[in-house]
Amino acid sequence: MSEQQSQPTLDGDLHLRYELWAYITLKCRQDVMRCQFNKDGSLLAVGLSDGSIKVYSPDSGDQILNLRDSSSSMMPVTGLRFISSSESHCLLLAAYATGSVRCWYPWGGDCLWTLREADGLGDAMDKERDSQRETLCLAVSPAGAKAATGGSDSTVRLYDLHTHQSILTCQARTVMDGHRSRVFAVTFHPERETEFISAGWDNTIQFWDSRQEQAVRRIWGPHVCGEALHVDAAKNQILSGSCRTHDSLEVWDYGSGLKVCDVSDPQQDNKIYTCHWLGESHMIAGGQANTPAGGQDNTLAVINRNSLQTEGRLGGLGSPVFSSSVCVCGKRSGLIAVSSGTSVYLLDHHK
Repeated sequence: MSEQQSQPTLDGDLHLRYELWAYITLKCRQDVMRCQFNKDGSLLAVGLSDGSIKVYSPDSGDQILNLRDSSSSMMPVTGLRFISSSESHCLLLAAYATGSVRCWYPWGGDCLWTLREADGLGDAMDKERDSQRETLCLAVSPAGAKAATGGSDSTVRLYDLHTHQSILTCQARTVMDGHRSRVFAVTFHPERETEFISAGWDNTIQFWDSRQEQAVRRIWGPHVCGEALHVDAAKNQILSGSCRTHDSLEVWDYGSGLKVCDVSDPQQDNKIYTCHWLGESHMIAGGQANTPAGGQDNTLAVINRNSLQTEGRLGGLGSPVFSSSVCVCGKRSGLIAVSSGTSVYLLDHHK
């Protein structure tokens, strides 16, 4: 993917802390596919298009680790989540488009174990389908006991992180109870270990219970093409971002599945690739916008949850905003990471 060189602009209640340039070498830049803070924001993992992962210190902006082993192929990182081991060690889960999930011990640079989703575990038909599976997204349950992945084969896989074994393959039995196309986002309810939701190209949000293979209910509408699906436990609401120029950012009631509101920008038509809740009173959304003058602007917006007005914007980026992460606790709470092309920007939100 080519990246136009441009100087980003900041408007409203945002302050640029650092810009992290993601190089494999000084002569070979790689596109950033995913970025993810650990729980307290002391580490930021950045997954690249060639399968490597760089870990930065958000406090200094310095790269401190590079994770890649000899068996990694030149395929993108598609999901990142920090977890804790039984000994309280910091570990990093990474999903890859090769159809695998790896668990890294960052400080040692070691890959502790690998789940190979593309190897196939069932009968001949399942193995043929699995051999072509690309893993496209990753989530971890609130207690850190389970991981869920979504893929190109329209299924959601559930794994036990203690045994590293498959628990369940969630898939459609009829047109109503599962996905019919690629799954680009999956997330657990923050307070319910057995409940998770997923979304993708088939214009649905599917609700799952880890005790059964088929979806228990669904929402029709969102066309999700990235990690743009998140649950706020306090208000029991879902935030979804769609890759389209209408109804691109929407809020839903988790319990009823009814739409709470559309979040639209009257000045721009936005294709959303990533979105997050930002504390109790804001949300962020990033992607690519069509401007009134007929051009395009690659932006991330900070939006007030009550007024639905944009209060801050990072714009003028050389490539669409494909990933973001928000630190949710500790002294770095509210710190935002945003990726565009080969760059990651760290932003402070002044409330």
